[in-house]
Amino acid sequence: MMRITILFILICYQLFGQVKSTQIDYNNVSAFISGEGTFFYDFENQVKGYEVPKGLGVHALKDMQFWFAAKDMNGEIYFSQGGTPLEKDVFNGPISNLSVYNTQAYLNSWEKPIYIINQATIDKYLSNYNCSQDPDCVDNYPISNEEIDQINNWPAHGDISMGQAFNLAPFLDNQEDGIYGPTQGDVPLIKGCYAAYLIQNDEAMPHTLTNTNPIGIELRIMFYQYHTSDYLNNTLLVDVEAINRSNIDYPEFMHSVAINGALGNETDDFLGCDSLSNIIYFYNSDNIDEESSSSSGYGENPPAIGIVGLHQKSSSCVPFSGNETVEEKWNLMKGYQSNGDSWIHPNGYETKYVYSGNPNNPAEWSQLSQGNTPGNVNGLLSMDFGMFHKGDTLRQSYAIIFTQDGNHLENVESLIENAMELKNTLDNEGTILCTDEVLNIVEDDKLDVEIFPNPSSGIFQIKNPIDHIHTILISDSQGRIVKEESIQNNEMIEIDLRGKQAGIYFVQVTSNNAMMVKKILIH
Repeated sequence: MMRITILFILICYQLFGQVKSTQIDYNNVSAFISGEGTFFYDFENQVKGYEVPKGLGVHALKDMQFWFAAKDMNGEIYFSQGGTPLEKDVFNGPISNLSVYNTQAYLNSWEKPIYIINQATIDKYLSNYNCSQDPDCVDNYPISNEEIDQINNWPAHGDISMGQAFNLAPFLDNQEDGIYGPTQGDVPLIKGCYAAYLIQNDEAMPHTLTNTNPIGIELRIMFYQYHTSDYLNNTLLVDVEAINRSNIDYPEFMHSVAINGALGNETDDFLGCDSLSNIIYFYNSDNIDEESSSSSGYGENPPAIGIVGLHQKSSSCVPFSGNETVEEKWNLMKGYQSNGDSWIHPNGYETKYVYSGNPNNPAEWSQLSQGNTPGNVNGLLSMDFGMFHKGDTLRQSYAIIFTQDGNHLENVESLIENAMELKNTLDNEGTILCTDEVLNIVEDDKLDVEIFPNPSSGIFQIKNPIDHIHTILISDSQGRIVKEESIQNNEMIEIDLRGKQAGIYFVQVTSNNAMMVKKILIH
């Protein structure tokens, strides 16, 4: 009981490892993240904040929001979307008792809503903890006080006395007791190599943007990046969870990602949709992106950028103006025009994917082939969730991908190809190393390697049913080799790391045709 009381005190006075806004720039993307619910735009300085390649001073997006909308049994629309510091429907912190949102304890807890942490910090902390449990261990992994604060202040739990859910941010429960305890070897669980994590809700204050009643959702959002040698190095990923913590079973529930495209000079852009790869994308209308009075341009051979839905299939992809009413937004999210009419493909049939043709083919339906006037374009990629019961959780993941391999149309082609490949890449995230000492890589997926059990007490098996394994190289989180073996035509190999320090290890498996790296946790 004492441990839980101390835990809640810590949560109420979190001061370190949290920020009001941040640049997440671990790879070639520098993205501005704030707690206003409108991402990639810096309202304080009135500047765009999605720069890729970083360091050039050219921006590829103006802003991005997550929209949520529900209808109750009477047909009333409940709406929630990010906005500005003055008008918004999204607020920082978890769903709580209505009486505590304006209390000083709550405001102190969530004044700085963004939790930032590096996977290398987690690995170092865990390695030091495991070493401290081994009387024969003399290793030391230097870690700063700021990094330790990031571990200690991870928002794993809410204050149940305030009506908050006990479990909030994900963590590795080393003691398997359900309580986050860094002194017991528990650490945050993140995706990618560097992450920014937010917890938000839509009921703490009145909806000054849409003037609707709150849905009663709690949002848990994680932005993360990898540093690689391929297109993933120009990618920002985000996981979104929306939990229905109201007392209403909504018969209809919609979720959208709303993007204001701004490829350099934002006055000459087009958008497109590809339902097969689940992507909405933006590209330059011609092959030169000139500078404007307000924006730097990408110049010749401008890039393309797209947002891919990863976890669930989208139900529609449409443009919007940004000035719609709530009812019109609902229609757009459902895949209709703002007035409720269907979109009509040039071939005469109804569709919910607008400009769904490849602009590389003049015979297909695109803004380019239609001769539309280019400009600043907004796009909405939506998911029709259907029934949203109280207690339900919506989960969706997105990747913002960027290509600049050829001319403005070739870049669209590459973007769609990368979107198709991306899901397979992220299904094998264990192949991407995340330490400061080792370059992160995405390896050939021809090696269908299984490692089990994982986590392991020290003995584990490596299985590859497709290709014979020739060499196995195992290194610790600091890149030091701890075991190397040559294998002769074995499909099942047993590895014994008993006696080694507990922690995270990287298993590099090589055959004649491919190489793959996977993580394993030894406890």
